[in-house]
Amino acid sequence: MSGLFFNKVAGAFLASTLGILVINRFAGVVVHPDIPDPEHFAYKIETGETAAPVEAEPIPFPSPSWLAAQDADKGAKVFKKCKSCHTAEADGKNGTGPWLYNVVGRPKASEAGFTYSSAMSSKGGNWTMEDLDRFLTKPKDFVPGTKMSFNGLKKETDRAAVISYLREHAENPVPALAAILPDVQPSTEDVPVVEDQTMDPTVETPANDEKTGTEGEE
Repeated sequence: MSGLFFNKVAGAFLASTLGILVINRFAGVVVHPDIPDPEHFAYKIETGETAAPVEAEPIPFPSPSWLAAQDADKGAKVFKKCKSCHTAEADGKNGTGPWLYNVVGRPKASEAGFTYSSAMSSKGGNWTMEDLDRFLTKPKDFVPGTKMSFNGLKKETDRAAVISYLREHAENPVPALAAILPDVQPSTEDVPVVEDQTMDPTVETPANDEKTGTEGEE
């Protein structure tokens, strides 16, 4: 094949490409769709005022999970974190922290021979299981100014277990906590009166002398 043939092919290809470009350009000028911006035609859903966040109310003490976690055996393991400062045995004594035998139910800051902080001494009241739970959650929050450097037990189940352990370490342990059942009051609605269904003795009934075969059912 001669060079002239290739020139013709190349010329035809260039002419076709140029023609397509011209046609597309011309069509874009003639046909111009009027499409508005999305913000002018998109649907908008009115949501109204933003609702304020709803705060969940704390579960009253003791919660069901706290009650279920009253395990003195587990509490003995948790109490190992406290043994560097406290003892709860009957023959124990004060250490860095006060002796904890009989602690559940006794007045706060009342262990003889131990020097409490002024914050603890002024707290007042007895060591109820609820107060112990709050104190063990974060001591410095329950008694600001306490000398106790322990950061607290974050797990509710750990607190319930160790308090159960301390409750049993006493001369006369206080009863374990139990779920309080709601006080159900008797209904005050009127009870329907049932009419007396006793047969009227004045009404005669036909005698039946035939045996019915129902002996032994008296």
